[in-house]
Amino acid sequence: MSFVDVFIVGGGPSGLSAALTLIRENHSGSLCELQPFKCFAAVDGGLKATDKNGETYQGNKVILANGVAGIYPDIPGYAECWGKGIVTIYTNGNEELVEQITPTIKGKPWTPDTRKIAKLALKSPEDTAVEITFEDGSIVTEAFLGHSPVTRLSGPFTEQLGLRVSQMGSEYETSVQFQATNVPGVYAAGDAMNMFKVLSNRVASGAQAAAGVAVKLQEEKWGLHPVHG
Repeated sequence: MSFVDVFIVGGGPSGLSAALTLIRENHSGSLCELQPFKCFAAVDGGLKATDKNGETYQGNKVILANGVAGIYPDIPGYAECWGKGIVTIYTNGNEELVEQITPTIKGKPWTPDTRKIAKLALKSPEDTAVEITFEDGSIVTEAFLGHSPVTRLSGPFTEQLGLRVSQMGSEYETSVQFQATNVPGVYAAGDAMNMFKVLSNRVASGAQAAAGVAVKLQEEKWGLHPVHG
């Protein structure tokens, strides 16, 4: 059985930031994507991971930087436009949403459009302009659209480790100081714990989680009084 101080799941900006921070603190770690490990479990003295080949690894802590996956609206062409021309979207027939936002936009130069969208298409691959075709056959072209799709946590770790998640289920619940989850030894970083899913937050949260892990490892090694609970 291989042993490391910290498992880091996710090789994106937050995972890499966490790994660099831990290396500077002279701690050992294993940085991996989601696929190699099929199971994580809490055990006495730390956490155990089993890879897809049945080999087991044990570590003191885990930083989950596994990210999220976007759940796109069921609108043809949305996926092709996302990240190129989409930044907001029409209400797509959601009358309840219109009622909710009407007091906010009253007196402002914004008008809700409740027509159901049949499909979206970029005017050209190099441009952000989006052509909107509605179910009634009418077509509108906008310079860009903005929309924040619903997300879900990547990987099976919520169920495997018994982690608490947000009301929407799109982020792990974490402490304020160093992003510890409700499971001892398990921390989270990046999009998996932050509702503001931007690059700068991913990098910062990875370093912050790793700093908390480094502090906790030293406390446990030397029997020090906990700095943060």
